[in-house]
Amino acid sequence: MWRHRFLIKGSEQELTWLNGLATRHYLLTGIHGNWYQFKKVEPTYRVFSEYVAQDVSTTVTDRNSAFQVLTTVPVKGTNVDVIYTGSDQPSLQQTKLAPSDPQMRLKVALQLRDQAMNTINLSLYAGVIVWGLFLVLLIQRQQLDLLGPWLLLLLVGLLAILGLYRISGRLQSQISQLRRETEQYDGAWMPTMHVFVSPLAAELDVETPELKSLGRWTLVGHDKRGKYWYDVQTLASTAEIKQVIQSVTADQVHIDIFSWLGLAPVGWFV
Repeated sequence: MWRHRFLIKGSEQELTWLNGLATRHYLLTGIHGNWYQFKKVEPTYRVFSEYVAQDVSTTVTDRNSAFQVLTTVPVKGTNVDVIYTGSDQPSLQQTKLAPSDPQMRLKVALQLRDQAMNTINLSLYAGVIVWGLFLVLLIQRQQLDLLGPWLLLLLVGLLAILGLYRISGRLQSQISQLRRETEQYDGAWMPTMHVFVSPLAAELDVETPELKSLGRWTLVGHDKRGKYWYDVQTLASTAEIKQVIQSVTADQVHIDIFSWLGLAPVGWFV
């Protein structure tokens, strides 16, 4: 059995999906790009994944243990493999899944997002060419009975492209979370949010791990009543920014956040 999925190799989302199929006795046997291959098995397996250096990968695949190596996927541009293992031992069936190295997951996610966008662009160009040729043929031969299939083809193409955009959007959400976890923002477009916090006895310590994880902070100014204005380059949402600030300040602190467009508080619209 084959299934196609845009998933970050080694991510929690991928493992959840793989183990969902494993509970239905479909065990992973291979991965080719974004295509996953499965076989029907009798026992119920628990699937795991981990990032392993390629010079260690060979010894891992050769060792005898309770875990069976299912497949190995190299990470492009690195000397790292994603190794997928499985076990049918009852004692391991409820083992909690722990996400792998976030820095490596970010690298894999960026590659997957670029691949998804390339697929979208190629699909869009190919679709326009096919629809255009079909329409020209329809007009030249004046075969109106082909109008229905052309409209159906157009609808299917639009739905396919919309589905790819949704997948790309979910990937981008995961990338934003991984950037915050790793604090790696190189090459990322980060909108500036205008954050007003009052009253404060002193300015926020933006070097604390909680605040620093949101992004880059700049103190713009403050007034005598203890109202501080910060510009924050961040990938976090308004709700996430408020939650983090409230966790490091008093409950009575009032927080206003203006969008990066600077038109109105984001909270008025969401």
